Amino acid sequence: MGENSPPEQRSALENARVQGKVYSGSAWMMVTRLSVKSLGLISSIVLARLLVPEDFGLVAIAVAIYAFIELFGALGLGTVLIQRQSSDVADYNTAWTFKVGFGFLAAACLVLFAPFVASFYDEPRLRAVISVIALASVFSGASNIGVVNFQKDMNFRKELQLQLVPKVFSFIFTLTVALVYRSYWALVLGTVFSQFLVMVYSYMMHSFRPKFGLQSFHKLFSFSRWLLLNNILYFINDRASELLVGKMLSTSAVGLFSLSKEIAQLPTAEVAQPINKATFPVYSRFQDDFVELRKAYLSTVALTSALTLPAALGIAFVAPLLVEVVLGAHWLPMVPLLQLLAISSLLVSITVNNGFVYMACGRPEVMFVMNASRTVLFFLLLFPLLDANGLLGIGQARLVTTVLMLVVVQIVMIRFLTLPFFALLSSLARPVVACSVMYGALLLVQAFCGELGKAATLALMVVAGAATYILVSLALWRLQGCPEGLESTVIAMLFPRNFFTQPK
Repeated sequence: MGENSPPEQRSALENARVQGKVYSGSAWMMVTRLSVKSLGLISSIVLARLLVPEDFGLVAIAVAIYAFIELFGALGLGTVLIQRQSSDVADYNTAWTFKVGFGFLAAACLVLFAPFVASFYDEPRLRAVISVIALASVFSGASNIGVVNFQKDMNFRKELQLQLVPKVFSFIFTLTVALVYRSYWALVLGTVFSQFLVMVYSYMMHSFRPKFGLQSFHKLFSFSRWLLLNNILYFINDRASELLVGKMLSTSAVGLFSLSKEIAQLPTAEVAQPINKATFPVYSRFQDDFVELRKAYLSTVALTSALTLPAALGIAFVAPLLVEVVLGAHWLPMVPLLQLLAISSLLVSITVNNGFVYMACGRPEVMFVMNASRTVLFFLLLFPLLDANGLLGIGQARLVTTVLMLVVVQIVMIRFLTLPFFALLSSLARPVVACSVMYGALLLVQAFCGELGKAATLALMVVAGAATYILVSLALWRLQGCPEGLESTVIAMLFPRNFFTQPK
């Protein structure tokens, strides 16, 4: 189809080309996040063996305070540069200048507030920890703003390189410090060193050299103020929980909660979020074409649910063995909380994509209203449940909030996109059915293989669950006539002649 083709045909071809990047871009982003997270998870497992929950809790409180200060500068200016298709050099310079200035301001605030935080939690070690972590604000703010073009231009290979290379070196550094000193300082210094490497490597990766200037601040802020409000809500809904646990329960409880949350949110953070990051530029291109936007949204929901639902369900099911075998017996009190958070993560992964649609369409206030409702409901449940059931109350509050908001959030999205309800259900059908069969397979393994030993049973559960889910998904996909989606993309990559599909 050449330049002489009718405009509508060229437009359809261009839309199909961009839609095709949903899967390829998502694949690259998942490789990126999973590679980075794998290193982080290995580091966490090793550190969990070397340290105690109290050490993790101490650093979690410090990082939460760091995140609290940082959120006031979290205007999402990089997201604005991606959303705006015609950003100029002045926009990039403005975004970088603000980031640099706020980085130094945030670092100064952290150093000033450190003594008060240490006194509030009656934990003197927090003063030094927070003061050192303040350096991460400086390095983060000074990184090269030009690297946002990797995502904007859907150059996800460079995005992978940018995130993975610094992570590898910081991973080696953190483990070395942990093995030598067996101290929580490994976590602290690793966090700072990681941000330093990202800053340095961002200038090596991209040729853009920013200059100081705030010429476009008002233009960027008109959109980003909603992102700031959403970031504040995210902090309240997520990080504030750790601060409350530290004050109402104990530092050890914060450590248990922090690691539980990290494991439970793996499907959402390391699978769903990379997909959303890859599809946001696609949504932005289709912001004025709701027909193509609906197609992109349904494709993303199908892809996300196909990967996140089995992962979250698997974590919830194998949690008792996973914690004992991998982390050690002193982490066993986190098992019930981990299971509740994993089920909550399963449900969140279905709707986590919605906010990117609103941002791409220039309607971030819709996402703000949804997040505000979620936050209010969560804290209405959190205080009585935390008081009544201790640490388990956080998981209960999170799960109930997620279930109630799932219905509301999807109704709003259906109306916003004028989306057929059954089209949405159809995108979830295969993973839901395959997960049900997978759950039955895990029950059988648990019932008949318990005498093999805990480590062997855990390994067998993982293999049996994954194999069952993949085989059932492929069978259902074949029965549905081999529609376009995750299965067809993977099979096309593995089998060029594609003997799984129906003959043409």
